[in-house]
Amino acid sequence: MIRSALITFGILIIVTSLIFTGYIAYAQNPFIFGGFVVNSFFCACSGNFLITLSPPTPGQWVWYPGTPQFSNFQLPRAGIWTLGAYSPGGICLVPAGVGCSPFGAPIGTIGPLTGTSF
Repeated sequence: MIRSALITFGILIIVTSLIFTGYIAYAQNPFIFGGFVVNSFFCACSGNFLITLSPPTPGQWVWYPGTPQFSNFQLPRAGIWTLGAYSPGGICLVPAGVGCSPFGAPIGTIGPLTGTSF
């Protein structure tokens, strides 16, 4: 009886610590991206990059310089693999005539976590 209570308490402590450190919540995040960086375009008006990825999650994402990166810190360079989380929304603004105009169709903004290959 006491042994099963200790085991249950131990499991509860481990699960609680995983929840508070973000491991379980991050694993359940539906906003995960990953793929080969096919193209990286500088958005001059908004000061960010429009990054185009190949499968497994093809599409375009916005990346702001200074966003935390892990591993090899290669974004926004084309020709690398990247994986991470993103938040929905984002815009790439480029000079057009007198003002600025949206460019591309980004799915979201990369961050707060991303990693890259060499």
